[in-house]
Amino acid sequence: MLLYEFEGKELFKKCSISVPTNQLVSSSVDQITIKTPLVLKAQVLSGKRAQSGGIVMVKGKAESVKGEVEKLFGKEVNGEKVERVLVEEAVEIEKEYYLSFSYSTETRGPVMTFGEGGTGAEEKGAKIYPVDILAGYSGENVPEELKDIAKKLWEVFTKYDCELAEINPLVTTKDGKVYTLDAKVILDDDGDFRREVKFPERNLFGRASTEREIEARKIDEGDHRGTAGSVYWDLNGDIAVLAAGGGGSVVNMDALIALGGKPANYTEHSGNPPREKLKKLTKILLSKPGLKGLWIVGGTANFTDIYETLMGFVEALREIKPKPTYPIVIRRGGPRDKEAFEALKEIGEEEGFDFHIFGRETPMTSTAKTMVDLAYGNTGN
Repeated sequence: MLLYEFEGKELFKKCSISVPTNQLVSSSVDQITIKTPLVLKAQVLSGKRAQSGGIVMVKGKAESVKGEVEKLFGKEVNGEKVERVLVEEAVEIEKEYYLSFSYSTETRGPVMTFGEGGTGAEEKGAKIYPVDILAGYSGENVPEELKDIAKKLWEVFTKYDCELAEINPLVTTKDGKVYTLDAKVILDDDGDFRREVKFPERNLFGRASTEREIEARKIDEGDHRGTAGSVYWDLNGDIAVLAAGGGGSVVNMDALIALGGKPANYTEHSGNPPREKLKKLTKILLSKPGLKGLWIVGGTANFTDIYETLMGFVEALREIKPKPTYPIVIRRGGPRDKEAFEALKEIGEEEGFDFHIFGRETPMTSTAKTMVDLAYGNTGN
């Protein structure tokens, strides 16, 4: 989980890392209690906020602060809507540094990265130093005045099961103080069970997880018979997609979007999950209002029982009985696929479902056009 700046700084403060006096505001009408000069920082998960107008320096009176805050709340920064602003006391900077702890696939262990900070720090020649996970980090490879804060950042990194703990810029002032002006922290999700500090659950896009996303992830909890729902994100479209896992699912999504289709979600199932898992996932998938179609798509499987998975889908469909009805395009292949297709044809006639069934002889992506044409009445939009 990637944290917002203010969340990362919460962890920093718990390990006694100095940050400027700040205040989080979630509305342009919130009263700001810190005096100018100030830095207003849009709380978004993307980087390079300054270049996108997401960081503003304010030196004037309170009225100018309020006006600048209102502007930030009306913005999108790198495609993310600004819903919170961190108001922070401005610091007179003497020198900027970059400092982080992360993991390296080359050393197969933690590394410290240190160098010149500020915008474009990645291109300024920072050096990487392996850290012995057993011995820990004791302040080496940084200037004397930064040793204490570097050791505290290591504490954050290890104590909170981080994949990354980064300060950029880490600054010194003329009076000898050291401040953390920004915080980038990525938590290892697998360590969440033992972390005493909890953060609101969010998805890949940085927003809070929807009820469907939360429920979908529960399907695989304690049941390792294949996967169904561990990967599920709600999107803004109107074509539900039930894709088999792997790179093919991404290719199919690209094909659908290229043809003008608007996916309502992204999800995968793989590893031969039992029918009850597919039933649960289908019910979550189809609970989204305003659907115009459903696309069940996947390559030719070697081990997935196509009959079992598709019957799980059918059981959910029979319970839901979507109204109004919409086209359901199915492209699958693999063990017991012919048996599954025969059953689907019978069930479609009995229940009045608008099935369009394709087997392994039909390329997966070609059925994207079928789905778009049927969902949008050949308009493609």
